[in-house]
Amino acid sequence: MAQSQAQPTAPGSVSATCVSAAQTKVTVTWGAVAHASSYSVYHSTTSSSSGYTKVASGVSVTSWTSGSLANGNHWFEVAAVVGSNWQSANSAASAKRTIAGGNSCA
Repeated sequence: MAQSQAQPTAPGSVSATCVSAAQTKVTVTWGAVAHASSYSVYHSTTSSSSGYTKVASGVSVTSWTSGSLANGNHWFEVAAVVGSNWQSANSAASAKRTIAGGNSCA
């Protein structure tokens, strides 16, 4: 008999850090989830509670760095993936990061 599998918990301690103040890239980090085979990263420029789209999947470690981001506000969420059929709910949103002037991240 096959064992049933429970939905994994959402990753905790999600943070978004500017790679440097003079760049437009952000590194997102999070806490590991037991039995997670990979993670998906979501990004929003709308708000901390809506407008998220998947920007990375199959991430096998607990960090991910964005490409260059456009001017504006940015939030990130992460979901844990177990096997091919199970994904957690998205994590709580990271703190907002603001890109300004095309070469500034705060």
